[in-house]
Amino acid sequence: MSLGPRCDVLIVEDNALQLEEMADFLRRAELSVETAHDGAAAREKARLHEPRVILLDFNLPDMTGVRLAEVLRALLPTAAILMMSGRIDGLSERTLEALGITVFVNKPVPLVPLRTAVLKLVTASRDGHEAPQQKGWLGTGVGGRR
Repeated sequence: MSLGPRCDVLIVEDNALQLEEMADFLRRAELSVETAHDGAAAREKARLHEPRVILLDFNLPDMTGVRLAEVLRALLPTAAILMMSGRIDGLSERTLEALGITVFVNKPVPLVPLRTAVLKLVTASRDGHEAPQQKGWLGTGVGGRR
């Protein structure tokens, strides 16, 4: 399915400053990173690059992160999806689990723990493992309960 080389991370964030800050920080950890500002661009980048990990903003200009997560989960069943948001009104743990959201990250995004979690997920994917089943909120590793 992939038309280009598989990337480690796809970041979907409509705030250009936050997007570039996260992308640059993860690239410094020698991760290959693709970026998208909205759901439509994210679908195309996901199709082209088959990211191992997707960092997905909850509030996007053309659709919700939940809707995009549904689309991306169908396209990439083994990718780890991390949802980010400063506001999560009405987003339940049941919804996160149903979509296979690996971790939820509160904004502002803590870059060092985020990098640690992403590196663990990318390494597991490169070793042939699917996204971990543990769900939760970004803490010290891949996630924990809020």
